[in-house]
Amino acid sequence: MFPLAHAWLIQRLVPAPTPAHYLGCVWPDMLFGSPLSHTQSHRSGMRLVEAINAVPAGPARDEYRAFVVGALSHGTEPHGFDWYSDEEYGGRPASERGYAFQQADWISEDAARACGVAPEQGWWKAHNLVEMAFEQPLYLAAPHLGVSLADACADVALCARIAGVLAGIFGQPADALAGAMLRFPSVVTFAPATVRPQAETYAHQTRLKHADSNPDAVALESLIERAQTIIAPTRDEYLSTCLEAVRRMVSDTLPDVG
Repeated sequence: MFPLAHAWLIQRLVPAPTPAHYLGCVWPDMLFGSPLSHTQSHRSGMRLVEAINAVPAGPARDEYRAFVVGALSHGTEPHGFDWYSDEEYGGRPASERGYAFQQADWISEDAARACGVAPEQGWWKAHNLVEMAFEQPLYLAAPHLGVSLADACADVALCARIAGVLAGIFGQPADALAGAMLRFPSVVTFAPATVRPQAETYAHQTRLKHADSNPDAVALESLIERAQTIIAPTRDEYLSTCLEAVRRMVSDTLPDVG
């Protein structure tokens, strides 16, 4: 899922989310210029949990624990929000993957053309567009979610403290990990009042990931709008199902969530 959906989820999991919760809930996607891989950031939930007791008791541990709650809510191992979007949803065959991939079949070929990438990359690109279809309605209903994310990502001291813990877990330089956190707002949008900034942002992301791509922001805008229509009948049920499933997982993994 994209940032505002993750902020929507953490706000419902935690009674009073802190900046560390918001930073954690988007941290797995902070991969532009990061030394970590998608697998490391999305499937290392238990490594993050195991490190909690290594942090000195007091405010530092509380802050890191809040970050871990956010990261768990996002990832795929244990099963956070992205598990149901990317990997498995609704008891469908593994080949159909998660909700976003299931809904993306309709626009896969068009997504490849709009992104200017090879046809075999279309399903992945289309699933991203389906995920983006959640963002504008969530933002219009709760603009403060974008503000909370932006504030957390702009907190240089917070990012440095969390990066210092993560450096020990992943064996990577803290500065490189913090840099990816601080860079994140430049490659996403936290305030999609219209679909256009989402399309422009995704075109930018595509150019960063695929040097030979030629994304068309106008075509991407149209596809995100089509994706909004496609998911409309099942959107609320999907969000509700994910919320309850992730709530159970986080509670089982970290009792007394928050």
